[in-house]
Amino acid sequence: MPARILIVDDEQNILTSFSSLLSDEGMTARTARSAEEAAHLCAIEPIDLILLDLQLPGQHGLDFLKTLKEHPDAPAVLVISGQADIPDALRAVRLGAVDFLEKPVPPEKLITSVRAALALASAEKQRRMLVDEIDEHCRMVGSSQAVRKLTGTIAQVAPTDTTVLITGENGTGKELVATRIYLASPRRGAPFLKVNCPGIPETLFESELFGHVKGAFTGAVKDHPGKFVLADGGTIFLDEIGDLPLPCQAKLLRVLETGEVETLGSSQPRQVDVRVICATNQDLSRLIAQGKFRQDLYYRISVFTVDVPGLAERTDDIPLLAGEFLKRFDPSGRTRFTPAAMAFLGTRPYPGNVRQLKNLIERLTILCAGRTVDIDDVAIHLGEGDHGVAAESDDSSLVGQVNAFERRLIAQVLADCDGNIAEASRRLKIDRANLSRKVKDYGLKIPGQ
Repeated sequence: MPARILIVDDEQNILTSFSSLLSDEGMTARTARSAEEAAHLCAIEPIDLILLDLQLPGQHGLDFLKTLKEHPDAPAVLVISGQADIPDALRAVRLGAVDFLEKPVPPEKLITSVRAALALASAEKQRRMLVDEIDEHCRMVGSSQAVRKLTGTIAQVAPTDTTVLITGENGTGKELVATRIYLASPRRGAPFLKVNCPGIPETLFESELFGHVKGAFTGAVKDHPGKFVLADGGTIFLDEIGDLPLPCQAKLLRVLETGEVETLGSSQPRQVDVRVICATNQDLSRLIAQGKFRQDLYYRISVFTVDVPGLAERTDDIPLLAGEFLKRFDPSGRTRFTPAAMAFLGTRPYPGNVRQLKNLIERLTILCAGRTVDIDDVAIHLGEGDHGVAAESDDSSLVGQVNAFERRLIAQVLADCDGNIAEASRRLKIDRANLSRKVKDYGLKIPGQ
């Protein structure tokens, strides 16, 4: 589809010459003689780029630009100004215009600038689409009290520039929390770099994070900016910060305190504007006592701490999580879980937290593809690859495991109902007499009796 350009100028000769030039380049040109007319055209048809004169009858071009940039999907703006308008043109760039051209504009310069602005606008549109895809893929799933508290905490800290330390066990979703903080922050859309600290060899830590110049060490054949420079203006996520070597800890502290990055091999520090989010599953206080983590850095990164609950603290979310993973791994919807199978999933321990549940659902969608997954399927595959199920019963047969599950489920529901048999039978969807018999057969003690 040809690029759609809107030329906004009160000089007819400019409108005519620019329109003709852009049309010859295969672009579609529209014209407007005022900001008000331009706003009307933007409202009724899609525009990719606006060539905007600032001295217009009625609303000034700067005021039009301010109004335009209030809309996230507004077209890109290239300002066309006379010599006397250059201070205003510079203000327009600060307001979001991609560039400005001084009148009179040579034809070749106009075409080059328009193509560059269109390429920039296309890249910005793709970036927004990518961020939106990340937003959709990284939703916080769950309705438990623990998750509601977590989402409330994220909403509190996200709009700030505060350094955040995310704590929690392995597999709880610390990276997801960091992503949600980024997506809800004013830096959304700016760079978001993730650094897995244990995944970087210790000898390369300093170079990877803070960069190096050519010749700084053997093998440094060209300049390397480093993660902090690449993340300038955005957010960097340091996963498992406890594995950061002490020399890098000192440099990180300097970045946090001064905003300056010391590049390896360079005597000139570089100023950066980066929000830092860290995560760890380790006890940093213990590492401090062992001399492996700087106390001053700990105080600096833990200005605001977010503790991510383990799956054991949010068991009510297991069916929701399982359903979400099921949709992800089998978008066709042909693989389904029976209510009994979902209930079974909700009663067993997950030492690997959400990650373990995710891996289990992925395995089941592969091994039971295209059919209904029942409790016996879940029991079999839990026994094949997950520890803890067979350990709860001496009978490792399928019948024995199903009975063990039924006993745990009844005990749990009775506890939730404070021993009320009628309420428990309603929740379990079996008659009261049958439930009472099972309670007796399994030797369960009714709470409160």
